[in-house]
Amino acid sequence: MACRGAGRRRSLHPLLPCALLFLLAACADPARERFEKAEKDLQNRRMEEALGGFRSIAREFPQSRYAPAALLRQGELYGAYYRNFPAALEAYDSLVFNYPRAPEAARALLRTAEVHLFQYLDPAAAASSLTRLAKDHPRFEGMDEALFLLARAYGAARDGERQAAAIEELMRRYPESSRAGEGRWMLAYALLGQRRYAEADREFRKLLYLSADGKSAAQARWGIAQSLEGMGDVAGALSQYEALRGEWEDPEYIEGKIERLRKRMRKP
Repeated sequence: MACRGAGRRRSLHPLLPCALLFLLAACADPARERFEKAEKDLQNRRMEEALGGFRSIAREFPQSRYAPAALLRQGELYGAYYRNFPAALEAYDSLVFNYPRAPEAARALLRTAEVHLFQYLDPAAAASSLTRLAKDHPRFEGMDEALFLLARAYGAARDGERQAAAIEELMRRYPESSRAGEGRWMLAYALLGQRRYAEADREFRKLLYLSADGKSAAQARWGIAQSLEGMGDVAGALSQYEALRGEWEDPEYIEGKIERLRKRMRKP
């Protein structure tokens, strides 16, 4: 009996490698392998091979979890490298349409907005994509970037009210983001451009208080001077321009401003 049992164990042993191979084959993920190869091609600047690999994944493995990521990479390659923006938008649209809840869909909407705003100069289409992003993906990790881009789109569309609302939301929700700091400057200049001088003065004074270097302090002080001049406070504007002596990159401009304001103050 013992010998017969030992013989049975020996007869089963040769089957184990076959079973292991079967299990490995069952666990293999061709979409993953192709995605990783395309990523490696991309890192090694083999752009044609990378693009071909990414394109094939969504076509041959549409149910794979790598399909949305492959479409995103495809769009980014078309846009950033090949400068083929219609093809980039087609890839992004396919991603959003076929995988609306995938994490990559939010990034595709952001990239779509960038193409519309910076390449096609279509702020309305950009704002539409970003509004959808905020609605469908409220927890998107790049929402501060999306809000900043939305503010730029509204600014390009000359919609000051919505631009200010987007910037204020950005500063409220992401106060530590570098985009929030950029947004504060955008808001101040936008208010100045809209001749809302009192509000612009308030924002530039905040920037002066928050300034961490001489250049940003000078820019904030210039904004205060412009705002005060717009409100008709000649003496206040003159004081700010005088404080900019030796700080502004164009000293002749500052001296000209000072001289003109002094002449206005001397007039009866």
